[in-house]
Amino acid sequence: MNIAITDDHDIIREGLKKVLTKQSDLQIIAEASTIGELEKILEEKKIDLLMLDISLPDKSGLDFVKDLKLRYPDIKVLIFSIYPEGKFARRAINMGADGYLSKSSKPGEIINAIRKIERGGKYLKPEIIEDLIFRPNRSVGESAHEILSNREFEVLRLLAKGNKIIEIAESLCLSVNTIASYKTRIQEKLNLKSTAELIRYAIDNDLIEKY
Repeated sequence: MNIAITDDHDIIREGLKKVLTKQSDLQIIAEASTIGELEKILEEKKIDLLMLDISLPDKSGLDFVKDLKLRYPDIKVLIFSIYPEGKFARRAINMGADGYLSKSSKPGEIINAIRKIERGGKYLKPEIIEDLIFRPNRSVGESAHEILSNREFEVLRLLAKGNKIIEIAESLCLSVNTIASYKTRIQEKLNLKSTAELIRYAIDNDLIEKY
């Protein structure tokens, strides 16, 4: 199985390589630290499984999944993120990911996840699967931001990271007015009155990094 790892932290990539290369049939054929680097790899190499972080310097891995699956439907995607499963797992699966693991997962669980995905399944922790089955319209913790659309959620995270509306518009190939409308809807849905409150909400709910 040919695996590519996309994560902007060298220590994470090295750690994953040590875990995965102990399995004789798992080959790490490429590494990337940005979506831009990953794009070049996708054009040049045949990848069976992509281990993808959410927080990358140039674009959210979560937002990239849907586009990736449209262009390369045979590539399996395992999100490997610092964010706990309860925060992003449902949205990741809805975007097309084949599994979700937090970076606190043990080596054995990482291998188990890869094996299940290799067999054509989806991998989530049991408590997340239970939540998806019995509460299909809500996620763990029933956080207010779960009512946001995927695009609204994406804009929320970009705003919370300090991006200006014009910057977000350029990165998403949308108009400034469209992004401004998204911002207004987000604040209305979450009952937030300012950008400062929006940022605080994102930090308090672990939707962006605190560093």
